[in-house]
This record gives sequence, structure tokens and C-alpha cells, in this order.
Amino acid sequence: MSHHSLIIAAMAVLLVLPSKAEAAGPPFELSVKKDHVWGASRGTLVVWQDGVEYRTTDQDDARTWSYEDIKQLQILSPTRLAVLTYEDQGKLRLGADRAFRFEVVGSVVSPDMVTFLLNRISRSVVTAVMPRIEGEPLFRANVKHQRQGRGSEGSLVLYDTRLVYLTERVGDSRLWRFADLYSVLRLDRFRLEIRAYEGGSGDTRSFVFELKNELPDGFYQALWARVNPTAFDADAKGALARRDR
Repeated sequence: MSHHSLIIAAMAVLLVLPSKAEAAGPPFELSVKKDHVWGASRGTLVVWQDGVEYRTTDQDDARTWSYEDIKQLQILSPTRLAVLTYEDQGKLRLGADRAFRFEVVGSVVSPDMVTFLLNRISRSVVTAVMPRIEGEPLFRANVKHQRQGRGSEGSLVLYDTRLVYLTERVGDSRLWRFADLYSVLRLDRFRLEIRAYEGGSGDTRSFVFELKNELPDGFYQALWARVNPTAFDADAKGALARRDR
């Protein structure tokens, strides 16, 4: 096994290792900076049970959002977050909603915070930081994420309730709940497209993965069924009926 593969395998193991202490709960506080066209504001981003608050002495930037008022929360790396809102951008950009982008200073987004947000928010969440995941993987495949510029190598890991792309490249990892995925498509024997809700307002982003080997038997079928729950429910009911005969 290559050095690269060993690191990815170790990352996958860390996702499911049990913690001796219970996962921390809210509030979660992060010192952050929000850039402007000229200058920046600094303050504290606080994740509460009922919403997110940006505390700052810059009153033009200070905000409190309920989770209902957040179109999409994006954790783009351990030190970068974005809060996409329904707030109008202003007269110069009619119809555009405002996004608040933050850089974390002096710390990082924790797995406990990501775990809490995924459990608390029903709308699609973008996260490059891995939460705590229970259960063993169902399938794993080594892949390269194709993208403009520099791609990344890693592993696609399918869990019963999640799909994870693990890579060493900061900001490229992703965890998707199946409701966060618009579609999956097997382009050919060695390419798989994952289309995820990313950007808010129903916007999607395509992730095309080149497979280093053919997918393990059952991987695509299990993934497709979970992204399309009606089909998954029908298959599950059929399996139960056959078992009970």
C-alpha cells in the first residue's frame, strides 16, 4: 500500500474511533475575521442550539441568524466558513442574496461542531471537515477527483447514512448526507459523477471521480438506492418479504 493510501486509510479509521468523552455540544465559539473590499472586521462566531451569531464591534457586520434564516452553511476548510443567507445584497446586486465569509483565527473548526450542525440543520450543509461517524464503511474505492487546475487523490467511502470523500488536500474533502446529493451517475467503468447541493437556492456542483480500479460489486447499487430513497425503500421491503416467506 502506498504512503498516500496509508494516510487516507488512517483518516477513515479516525472518523469512527469511539471517544472516551461525550461529544461536546453548543455553544461553539470561533475567533474569526471577515474581509471587506477595504479592511476587515474581527469578532467571534458563535454556534448556538438555535442559530449562529457573529459578534463584532463593527455594527454593520454584526448578525444573528436562526437556522431557518440560513440558506446554506459551508465549512470549506478547518479555517474557512461561509454563511449564505436570504438577506438582499443591496441595490448594486438586485436579487442576489448576501454571503458572509469568515476566516478562523487561532483555532480550527472541530469535528464536534460539524457533528452538531449536521444533526441540527435539515437543509444541505457543505463540509470539508469530517464529523464523528458511527458504524463501519460499507464500501471504499480509491479515486482521483477531477477538477480544473489541480485535482486531488483520495478515497470514496460509503457508510449506511453518509458518503465521504477523504483526501489529504485541504478543502477538498467532503461529507454528504444522502439528502445533500442531487444525483449520482456512473459515467463509465472508471468514472463516477456525484452532483451535490452546493451554493444554496437549489444550486448544484458536480464532482467527477476517476476510479483507480473498478467499483467493488454492489457499491454503485447501494449508493444509488440511498440517494433515491423510494427505490431503496422498495428494495428493502422486497428483501423483507423474501426473508419472511
